[in-house]
Amino acid sequence: EAGDGSGNVLVTGRTDTQGDYSLAVPSDTDLRVRVRAKTVNAATNTASWDIQVADNTNSNAVYALQGSLASSGSADSVRDLNADSGWNGTQYATTRAAGPFAILDTMYQAAQTVVAVDTDVVLPPLETRWSVNNRPASGELADGDIGTSFYNGSNVYILGAANTDTDEYDSHVVAHEWGHYFEGQVSRSDSIGGAHSGSNRLDPRVAMGEGFGNALSGIVLDDPFYRDSFDGSQARGFSVNVEADGGNNKGWYSERSTQSIIYDIADSASDAGDTLSGGFGPVYAALTDPDYVGVDSFISIFAFADAVKRTSPASSAGVDALLARENINSSDPFGVGETNTGGITDSLPVYKTLTIGGAAVNICSRVDAGEYNKLGNRAFLRFDVATAGAYTFTMTKTSGAANRDPDFFVYKGDRFVGSGRSGDADTETETITLANTGTHVMDAHEFNNITTGGTSQGTSCFDIQVQ
Repeated sequence: EAGDGSGNVLVTGRTDTQGDYSLAVPSDTDLRVRVRAKTVNAATNTASWDIQVADNTNSNAVYALQGSLASSGSADSVRDLNADSGWNGTQYATTRAAGPFAILDTMYQAAQTVVAVDTDVVLPPLETRWSVNNRPASGELADGDIGTSFYNGSNVYILGAANTDTDEYDSHVVAHEWGHYFEGQVSRSDSIGGAHSGSNRLDPRVAMGEGFGNALSGIVLDDPFYRDSFDGSQARGFSVNVEADGGNNKGWYSERSTQSIIYDIADSASDAGDTLSGGFGPVYAALTDPDYVGVDSFISIFAFADAVKRTSPASSAGVDALLARENINSSDPFGVGETNTGGITDSLPVYKTLTIGGAAVNICSRVDAGEYNKLGNRAFLRFDVATAGAYTFTMTKTSGAANRDPDFFVYKGDRFVGSGRSGDADTETETITLANTGTHVMDAHEFNNITTGGTSQGTSCFDIQVQ
């Protein structure tokens, strides 16, 4: 933007991919050039995107770099702007002007990865929020207490606390969070979030979301080593090779297995069990396939593998080989035929079948692998509705410690349709109006097993019926 001394914007433009720009401005006028941390393409009949980086600790003001006020003169002139890092060799000593533009650059790369395989894609607007005050603490987002870099369904928040945890230059982290935005806005995500690592046995919805984010970062940056820096002088950190197999934690509940499968579908390198070199195209086709977005099951590696095989049939054998390498034995969206229990016997079948008016189905809620979002915390059920109407669900404890709190959530595809979540001890009854026929799914659990730091007392089992 070229603006006058009063702050009026006289003319705007866009840089090219190298940062070069040209503005036709009035002659002999005092002007300054201002570049905003924003990239946008809103032309018709082509791909569109709109990404900007704002300061959540300053009323969400969009970051901008501003030059000095000087006369435009009467002949062409050049004005260069440099967004300095603020680093003096040992610490951040001056304004960290480059941070927002580093984030924007990574997200632009991510958007262009999609545009390369879909020249008509419409990417909904995204405001990413970063601040030097954004730290790993609980509290108000406007104060910078964001906990970690994350996507909340509307905005991406990125850490920036020097000597604690900064993510603006951790490009894989930024691309990973952009991936969550992509899932939520362009594809579908059923992830319940929460703490996770490559060694965890996770809820399959979480394993899919986090594995995809990691894999996408490697695809976008053409670099399979996911890196994250932190601590004093940003001198410590870790790296994860997203191409490597799941190691000692292979399965449908592993983000390591998920990221390895997705990355190997796209990358050009051949390694153990990997015969595919499809680029991002097959991954994108699966994620945006209407049957994947509208699948009756929850989103998991099962649903994704099914979608890849349907939308890219030539890759079917290769996908099966990758699944087998990761000890995943099904590509049915509901995991039919899966034999890997993850060490928790009643994790299988992945979905238990509930019949309306039929016998009770027994499920268990466990904490063997941890709490909240780990394998076994929640049991999945499926049931078919022939007639829309009111249905009564009953969940009754059959074993476990006293005063347990059974709860459940019911979904039709990605739409939440009702729940039973009173605080009643040992039983839960709720009547829910189901407006649609067809397959529905349920997430059933013991409340104390899905709350971190709660009063979990191990395994509780329940009978579930629906009338």
